[in-house]
Amino acid sequence: MFPRNYKKLSKIKRFILKILNVYALDKESLNLVNPDYKNVNSNYFSLNDKSIILSKGYLNLDRKIENLDIYYRYAPNNQLWNSTDRWKRIIPNINKKQLILTSLISLNESILNFLRENKLNITLNLISDVSDDQFDNEILKKLEDKKINIKFIKSKIKGNKGTYLECCNCAENAKDLIFFIEDDYLFEDNCIEEMIFTYSRLSTLFKKDIFLCPSDYPFYYDSSYNTSIYIGMNYKWRDVKETLLTFMFSKSLLNDFQNNIRMVGEKNNDPFEKPLHELFDKEKCLAPIGSLSYHINRHVPATTENWTDLWQKNFQKL
Repeated sequence: MFPRNYKKLSKIKRFILKILNVYALDKESLNLVNPDYKNVNSNYFSLNDKSIILSKGYLNLDRKIENLDIYYRYAPNNQLWNSTDRWKRIIPNINKKQLILTSLISLNESILNFLRENKLNITLNLISDVSDDQFDNEILKKLEDKKINIKFIKSKIKGNKGTYLECCNCAENAKDLIFFIEDDYLFEDNCIEEMIFTYSRLSTLFKKDIFLCPSDYPFYYDSSYNTSIYIGMNYKWRDVKETLLTFMFSKSLLNDFQNNIRMVGEKNNDPFEKPLHELFDKEKCLAPIGSLSYHINRHVPATTENWTDLWQKNFQKL
């Protein structure tokens, strides 16, 4: 277990703390002494500073987040509806460009939601698989905001493996956090915020960098591997041994495990993500209990979450 950082305070000590305006947690009442925010009965996070979980106490965030580089790869010319029933998506009567735009709008909203209260350099790298200028300009109109750096990159190699390897190549220039994203994911408004603060908090506790997956995939409930549950920002997170190709990690992990990460695109694997799954046997990969992002694929993302309202909210902005 992780050490608990709170201690019972005597009346004299609490009085001194109030006079000196020092932060502290009262073990008996779980109230904060001299908090620097309005709601004293809720958890508190300050980027690159500290987290306060009322049931746990203080944690100075030693794992500072310097930058976030997002690598979003998209293939607008892929068709969604000209294949067998088995491969049809769960949202009818849309094309791939509509799916991409809706997904990107939701991601953009999540980034801006985080930046309203926090300062961090975030770059959105849009890596296209045979896109055209007209569609790219349409993307830019939907996303343009001075708070986010947006870059367009054309993949040198066509196809799923090619764009994945282009992400790996571009990530060599990343400075800290890396977020690989496929083009058929829908994001909750709090996704980026929860993932960044959770990354900082749990990496501090583990004293090492980790992998984070934003989705609570249905197939996690078909697996019988051992897991542990941890407190992130507002979500609980658990150890998992597999993800698809939308996940967050760090430049340090890219340097240390480049072979495993690149092998996904460099050889034929079954399943496609097998080299990552082998890596997660050695390194921590965590996913939220309750999705922060939904894979708009062949199956309902989860049985207990109302993702359809989120889809409609972002789809109507097209």
